[in-house]
Amino acid sequence: MALPEGFNWFLIFLTVALSLILVAVNIYILIHYQHPDDANQAWFPKIVVVFGLWLAMAMVLLFPLDVANRAACSFSIVESSCKFTLPMQQMWQACFITSLVMTFFFIPFTLFFYEGDSD
Repeated sequence: MALPEGFNWFLIFLTVALSLILVAVNIYILIHYQHPDDANQAWFPKIVVVFGLWLAMAMVLLFPLDVANRAACSFSIVESSCKFTLPMQQMWQACFITSLVMTFFFIPFTLFFYEGDSD
């Protein structure tokens, strides 16, 4: 069974695999550094923390992905006409907008939600 043409499937596989590895590493970091009293509670703040760490690490890893994506086609071909590249412009914009929304909306709300919960 041959893969359909149109994308660099190695980069797609690598991106998905690294994303899953980053999620696993961030969950491990959260479990390792959490307070023992928070073991089975405050799930929403934990999800926000894992997603925020994942987003920060993923944005760092977008740099080499962008370079490898550009090298998928010859430099004599314009990037918009190359059919093997990933849509990096949209990926960068999605990461920046998600980072903005996390910074100004989700993280402050989660902080006040977590601090307001007094058991």
